[in-house]
Amino acid sequence: MGRWVLSMFLLTGCGAERAPVGPDRAGPRLDLNDVSFLVPLPEPTRVEAMLTVSTAGAMGPLLPRHLFDGLPLLVADQKADGLFGELRIVSVRVDPCFPGATGECLRQVRLVAQPVFVDQGRLSTRDATVHLFYTLDEARFSRVVEQLFVMDEQAGEMTNGVLDVHPVLRRQGLDGPYHAKLKAMVLEACGHATLSRVAFMSVDSTGTLWRFGAFNVERGVLQPDPIPRLPALVVQGVQEFGTETFRNGSLLPAAPDDRLDTLLSESALRLADPRTVSSAITSALRLEHPERSSPKTVDCASCHVASRARSHAERSLQLDTSTHPDAFTAEGFELRRADEAGDDPKALRAFGYVGVKSAFSQRTINESAVVARALEARRPR
Repeated sequence: MGRWVLSMFLLTGCGAERAPVGPDRAGPRLDLNDVSFLVPLPEPTRVEAMLTVSTAGAMGPLLPRHLFDGLPLLVADQKADGLFGELRIVSVRVDPCFPGATGECLRQVRLVAQPVFVDQGRLSTRDATVHLFYTLDEARFSRVVEQLFVMDEQAGEMTNGVLDVHPVLRRQGLDGPYHAKLKAMVLEACGHATLSRVAFMSVDSTGTLWRFGAFNVERGVLQPDPIPRLPALVVQGVQEFGTETFRNGSLLPAAPDDRLDTLLSESALRLADPRTVSSAITSALRLEHPERSSPKTVDCASCHVASRARSHAERSLQLDTSTHPDAFTAEGFELRRADEAGDDPKALRAFGYVGVKSAFSQRTINESAVVARALEARRPR
């Protein structure tokens, strides 16, 4: 079955050439953990070392309360006041080319906030997120890049290798000098004055239904952004009743003419013909490929489920997609997904935590490689 399905990949993958990131260069360079930072969860007594969404820097608070109040309730059985107070910044990403409305590159710093609380004597997270996008002018972004190079030099080889809970932050803790520099970089560039977009993922009281949506910040007000590929909608859902060994999920709704949904249901996957499986795998790989798709061309829910659905299908059907024409490659980077959440179908996080387990998508890893190479070209010589 595996070889038969794999042979079908050429039917759906042709017409799109592989677009690897360029060859590695000699000497030190930015790596994945130098442009994408997953903050470790500290001991409960040190939670105040994490940035909150109300923390204010040069650009004002990271997320003003009135904008938070314009979002749907993040966790169905919690109160808005409590959730706002619990929100902590769990990850930071830098992006020199987020797609703008007319195709232009927007220079951004992006933060992910999750509700963080004490559970049985240790910090944990609630299964919801707020994704904050800050658009910078060239001067401010250049300052961010300068700070990244300083932090890279101080980290040395510690940041090399797979994307993970940040190795320097994990070693030094959140009271160390590296986290101090990261926070200073964030608070210099990010705040109400530069906030341009807010996305959210909320969860129902049963922990089986998640909703995704996004708003553009226009003149200090949230304006709903239609879901790509589903332009009549501003909210999309994911339902999942399954387990890591037997998936039982669906997109609500799925994008038209996309077979990705096949990978979310164990029964659908087992009953699907080879061409349908091939189409679904190809869809997932393209969702993970930064040069095949963008946040302006694909819906958030599909992006958040693609990695685990694909890896589960590959393992279940004994497939190898490493040579598929839509598989992303980046010479010199370790692109293996090494998060603790594994293939848990209820782990929808792109770069954060499920409970205390790190969870991120292959798309985040691949984007980090593209960003690292693009920013490396700006290194002072």
